[in-house]
Amino acid sequence: MAIVNATDVIIKLIDGAGNTPTANLLFATSASLSISMDLRDSTTKASNGFQDNLAGLKSWEVSGDGFVDLTSTANSTKGLIDQMLSSTPEVEVRFGTTASGEFYTGSAFITSISIDAGVEENATYSVSLQGNGSLA
Repeated sequence: MAIVNATDVIIKLIDGAGNTPTANLLFATSASLSISMDLRDSTTKASNGFQDNLAGLKSWEVSGDGFVDLTSTANSTKGLIDQMLSSTPEVEVRFGTTASGEFYTGSAFITSISIDAGVEENATYSVSLQGNGSLA
């Protein structure tokens, strides 16, 4: 069994869908991938009182947290905000591990960004991206 060190799990982004992401999300402290599938009810009178289901739509979301960087690079906090506010908010995202080089890749929209800044604390951000189409 190969146990993955969570430090090696990263999110890579580039603005504009369709290109291969190469730059890590800057100053990230966490990364999360969530995949879900809706079910279609297929219960009939022959189901003996139990619910039957068929597979339905699948969706995915990537999220992450990190330390705020307001410089003008594509993968900085400012870059994420600028991309979300642009007329083309879709990005290409990769989620995976640097140790094995295995990644899930897809197009996504930045759906939320929040920045927290307490007194004499590190300013942090949280970002969520909703998948648009398949994740491969």
